[in-house]
Amino acid sequence: MFVLHEAEEILFLPSWLHRHRGRLLNRFPRGSSRLLSFFDGISRTTFAGIAAEELVLVLGVAAWASWADVCYPWLALFLAFGVHLVVHLLQGLLIRSYVPVVASSLIGLLYCGWGLRTLLERGLFSLREYLLCGVAGCIVAAVNLWTMHALAATLRRRPRN
Repeated sequence: MFVLHEAEEILFLPSWLHRHRGRLLNRFPRGSSRLLSFFDGISRTTFAGIAAEELVLVLGVAAWASWADVCYPWLALFLAFGVHLVVHLLQGLLIRSYVPVVASSLIGLLYCGWGLRTLLERGLFSLREYLLCGVAGCIVAAVNLWTMHALAATLRRRPRN
C-alpha cells in the first residue's frame, strides 16, 4: 500500500500542484508559497528518491522488528503511515478539491483500519503503547521527511559540473 501511495504522489502530485498553483496561492498564501517553491525546484527523480528512501526505511524497520521480535518500531511506522493518510484526506477537504493522493489514501486507510482492528482484537498492545508508538512514529517520520527535503534543497542549489 505504501508503494501504491508513493507512486500516486510521484506520478500525479507535481503536475497537479503546477496546474492548481494560482488557486492554492490565493487560498493559502503562506503555506502554499513554501510548498510550491520546494516543488518548483525539485525534479520528479529527486522526489522519487525521497520516496525510495522512505521505502528502504520502512522495509528496514519491518525487517529489523521481525528479526529482533520487537513490534514497537513497526507499530510506530504503521500508525504514522495512517496519520499521514488522514492528513492527505484533510488536505483534500481543506482545498475542497480532488488531490491526487486522496485515492490511495482512502484505500490505504481501509487497510490501516483493518490492521488496527486486527491488532485491537488480539490485544497485543495497551492504549499507552498505541499512543507512545503513534507519537514516536509521527516524530520519526516528520524528522525523516524534513531531512530528506533539506537534502533535496541542498542538492538543488549545488552547482553542476
